[in-house]
Amino acid sequence: MRATVWVSLLLVMVLVSLSAYLRLTHSGIGCADWPACYGRIGDPPAVSQTISSENAYQRIVAEASQPLAWATSLHRLVASVLGLLIVLLVVLSLKLRRDRLISLVLLGLTVYLALLGIKSGGLHSPAVVMGNLSGGFLMLGLLGWMLFKDSGGNDQAQQQASLPGVLVVTTVLVLALQILLGGLTSANFAATSCLTLPDCHGAWLPGSEIWKAMDLSRHHEVTSMGQAIGGQERIDIHIAHRLGAVVTTLMVLAVGFMAWSVGGRLRKAGAIALILVTAEISIGITAISSDLPIQLAVAHNWVAGLLLLVLLKITALSQGK
Repeated sequence: MRATVWVSLLLVMVLVSLSAYLRLTHSGIGCADWPACYGRIGDPPAVSQTISSENAYQRIVAEASQPLAWATSLHRLVASVLGLLIVLLVVLSLKLRRDRLISLVLLGLTVYLALLGIKSGGLHSPAVVMGNLSGGFLMLGLLGWMLFKDSGGNDQAQQQASLPGVLVVTTVLVLALQILLGGLTSANFAATSCLTLPDCHGAWLPGSEIWKAMDLSRHHEVTSMGQAIGGQERIDIHIAHRLGAVVTTLMVLAVGFMAWSVGGRLRKAGAIALILVTAEISIGITAISSDLPIQLAVAHNWVAGLLLLVLLKITALSQGK
């Protein structure tokens, strides 16, 4: 059962990265006209021309060779294998009478994400973006907790000193909220709305339009060229994500240093947390100052997933049993 959880966890990490890549590529990041093509979600004006069968075949071959083609196929393959492993995990948990609730929740999430995948054509709908992102990270967190929850209580250094449980759990929740803010930033095509640091073109706090960015029921209006139309809400949600990054970083640094000072296995976990939060902030700053290359944008999602896992590990280790 533990091996099944490990493999499932690795596959979810792959899916988180692939989902981010697909979403960002569809947004226009990495296209030849970047950043002019950012947010191109509608169909551009049709060009009336006669296409021969030979040219049509060449176009299909060219499209199949694009990175998006292999990413889509790989995403479907990994998701299918993960679904089978989750079913196996449920069978094992029921047979062994352990982690049954978590396994059933994972099965429910798998079905939910599969049904949501049918609406992948609405990839730029805020509700679809947030549904995919929150569901994926929740699966990651649940699988991580299944692995780590029995880690505490066997370390002598841990028995002598422990971390404040409220602080650690609060930090996990703050990180989860920050991940959701990142998803809202992406769903509103707000990644490039602030190109100055540390302020956002003179602004430091979000305005009242932030509530518009949080409305998951709305649909983006598009121009005649198929580009999503946005306004002040993009700047507001981007600023909120930056402020959330400051709060999250300070809390993770506090937990990391405290874990390091406790020693034992917590020392290693604390060191990893410090490295990851430093990497996450560095990636975010570098992405903004370098026109948001897609590699850094995907890495930003991936490191966030790793940071969530290490905080769950610290939570488990700090629970003396």
